[in-house]
Amino acid sequence: MNRTFTTLFAFALLVCGISSCTPDDSIYRATEQSVQQFEEAGVQNMNNDALFVAEAASANMLQVQLAGLAEGQAVSPEVKGLAQRMAADHGRMTDELQTMASQSNFVLPTELGAAHQKSLDNVSARSGLSFDLSYIKTIVQEHQNLLKRHEAMADNGVTMEVKQYASRQVPLLRQHLETAQALERKVQNI
Repeated sequence: MNRTFTTLFAFALLVCGISSCTPDDSIYRATEQSVQQFEEAGVQNMNNDALFVAEAASANMLQVQLAGLAEGQAVSPEVKGLAQRMAADHGRMTDELQTMASQSNFVLPTELGAAHQKSLDNVSARSGLSFDLSYIKTIVQEHQNLLKRHEAMADNGVTMEVKQYASRQVPLLRQHLETAQALERKVQNI
């Protein structure tokens, strides 16, 4: 159990390091606020759950914002269709996450984390076919990360609410990843 927690915490630190999680990052701030609230209530070892919840909120915001861009800027009707699905599904995921966070006293970021903002900026700087390719590539990369993180939290989250939330999202995230990868292969063969 202790080894699993250590492994998860190391993974969380790695993710935080990769995602440019710094004191001025919204994910970091939300995580710290959640952990502080839990510790004040006498609940320990909530770092990884709090980080996951903050990351998931930022990732869902990113997917909705990217989808909004794609619905207006994408060239391909298939990319626009994927964007509509992402907006609807990640909107529902956000609603469910907000409900769980409110009931479990997690703090959610109100803006994108630094790495997610960088992804949004990168995609939004493009146009035409370059936009479509960048959007699809970003969707694939983000969903690979989301799927891994949700699977890990479904197995190793501290609170039952976090474990259940993560577990419920895994099939949909897997489906999103497979759909985006298929579209990526199709576009690459054009």
